Parts: sequence; C-alpha cells; structure tokens
Amino acid sequence: MSRTRTSTELKVLSFAAVGSHGREWLSRLASSALTLAALAVALPASAQPPSAFKDLAYELASIIASGIGTPGPVRLLSVDDGSGTEAELVALLAARGFVVTKSLDAPLVRWSCGENLRERACMAEFGGIENRRSMTIRLRDWDRAAEGEPAFVIELQPLHTQRAAMLDLAKAGDRLLVLTPADVRLIAIGEPDRPIASQPIVTSRIWPRDLRGRLRVTGNAFDAFLPGVRCRGTIAPFVLACADEGDEWPIGFANTGIAPGRNTFATPAGRIFYDAGYVDDDRWVVVGERGVLTFLDGAGRVVASGGPAEHVVGLSATCVDTPFVVVGARSADRDADLLRLSGVVNEQLVATPSTVRLPGLLTALWADANAHGATAIVHNFAAGLYEAFHVTLSCAR
Repeated sequence: MSRTRTSTELKVLSFAAVGSHGREWLSRLASSALTLAALAVALPASAQPPSAFKDLAYELASIIASGIGTPGPVRLLSVDDGSGTEAELVALLAARGFVVTKSLDAPLVRWSCGENLRERACMAEFGGIENRRSMTIRLRDWDRAAEGEPAFVIELQPLHTQRAAMLDLAKAGDRLLVLTPADVRLIAIGEPDRPIASQPIVTSRIWPRDLRGRLRVTGNAFDAFLPGVRCRGTIAPFVLACADEGDEWPIGFANTGIAPGRNTFATPAGRIFYDAGYVDDDRWVVVGERGVLTFLDGAGRVVASGGPAEHVVGLSATCVDTPFVVVGARSADRDADLLRLSGVVNEQLVATPSTVRLPGLLTALWADANAHGATAIVHNFAAGLYEAFHVTLSCAR
C-alpha cells in the first residue's frame, strides 16, 4: 500500500522548518554566559499552564542528577520560578534516588524555568560556581499553537534505578522484572533497593562485550532472551530455567535472534540490523550493521536510506495518524546520548524540535508491544547507575 502526503504530514514539514531555525539560535544562546538571575528577567514566566515546562523538567532532572553524581540529599533553590515545575522536578529526582531537603549540608542547586515569545528554558547552577551551569531550551512555536495543531513532545517516566548492569525491564502486575547479565530480579514498584527475589541465569555461554537482552511477560509466565540463550520462568512461584536456544526475539520484526557472541539481529533473508522501529503495516526503519538508518518494506526489501543512528524505535501519537520514530544518537560532547523525535513522510524522517538529553549513554531501546511507548535503559557513568525510563509521546495543543 503506497502512502501519500496527508494534510497532517505537510504540517509536520512546517514544524521541522521552525525547528531548524531554533537550533541555530539555541547554539548561540547556550554558549553565552547567562546567569540565573538574567534568565529570570530575560525569560519571565507567562500564564501558560504548569505542563508547559513538563518536557523540560525531565532534562532538568537529568542535568541535576549528572551534576551532583552520587544519589542522596540535595537542596533546591528556585530563582524567581513561576513555571509550576518544582513538584515535577522533585518527583523526577526522587525516582533517581535524590532526596530534596532543606539541610545546609546537602549540595545546593539553584534553578529556574521561564519563557519569552520564542523559547522556553530551564537552567541549573551548582553551588554558585560560575563554570558549573547548564541549560535546556525548547522553541515555543507560537504559530502552530495558534493554528490549533498538536505539538509532539518526548516524555520520560523513570521506572527503576540500580547499580548492577540492566538489560531490560518489564512490568508484571504491580511488580517489575529486571534482566541483568547474571539474573532476573523481581522488584516491588516503589522499592527498588529491596528485590523480592532473584533467579540466576545458568548457562555456559560467554557473553559478548556489548550484551543485549529482552524480556517478554505473558500473564504469570515470562521469557528472557539473550544471545544464544532463552530462559523461561513464572512469576508466582518465581522460578527460571535457561537453555541454549537461538529463537526469534520479540521485537515485532521478523528475526532469527542474536547469535552467541554477537549483538546484532538478522532477518530470515540474512540482512543484519541492530534495532528496528515500526512505521506502519508496509514499512519498518532499522539501524543497519554500520549504524545507518534504512527503510524496509513489509517483505524486508530496502526502499530508502537515512542518516546515522545508534538506536531507533517507532512510536505512535494518539492525536494524529502520522507515524513517528525516536532515534538515539550521541551528543556533540560525547558525554551522553540524545533521543530525537522525527515524523515519517513517505520514506524520509522529518525532524521535530523535540530532543531529550539522557543522563548517560543509551544501552537499549525496546518498543512496547502496542507501539505506544518504549523502554530506554541508560548507563549513567557519572552516578555509577543504570536507569530505566518509559518513553512516550505527549500531544499538547
């Protein structure tokens, strides 16, 4: 089935043009020596609802967590903040193991969010030291808002944090299953430091350096997939048995699994790929063996090629029919990864201004079965932690 450009897709093209100008301006602003007080004056908070800064709160929490490093107490000082962001920020920091306190012994972070006619911004300053200041910015894009068109934003919901390497995470009722290179852990939601139980992954396989793993939960049963290994278990009772098997992995796209000692998939026809993102019934986009995005049709044939990427996942938005993909890519400073949102128009990715800087390097990006969300696993080197997030798209009008 061929696709033609709908009116919604043409609006996405207009969206991308605005974002391009925004990135040039953001680069100039990010390099300037603004103080927090100046931010509060230059970007006075307007009468927008608190949700206007919700997307920035995720990045601000990541900035603060990376700036402090080790989870623990933190003292927040809002500098003339009228954005209604503080409650969201406190919750996001708590999910990363930080406790907001008034104790003078805790590390101090001054922060502020505001906006002008073109941009929304949040800034964090650590301990008043001039060279430790970070900012995250988004275009307001008034024209689209005035026309009533939806604005699409990547949202991250923290799910779990731990020091041990984490390959995947899945919800199992009111609990979480966490896959590590050594075991599968059963964890109560809200109590990440006290696993209910764990079962070892018993195998003679030697894992590759870039180990990947996938969980699938079906009622009381679950499967754990690793290179050349498949484990089957139940949640109640919590048991697990592993065997050397090369089964297809549950990633939504036909594959022969990951072979022992490898970290890439292969299609039944032999095409090598790293990640696959669902577009629609006729198309997928994959990250090829050389880290290049490639569009495939339903039969696995190449129809177009794109730019470089580390990870890709397809997501849908409830407010429009336009398909979207989220691409994971390395930031310019190489210290963290970015999630970039693009609309799909024919066989091209049209960038949107929505980009999220993660608190570390993205090690896994697995789509939900319904394509409405994804699980992102991030290795936060500064804090010595692995963090799991649920990635979704938010439509704000």
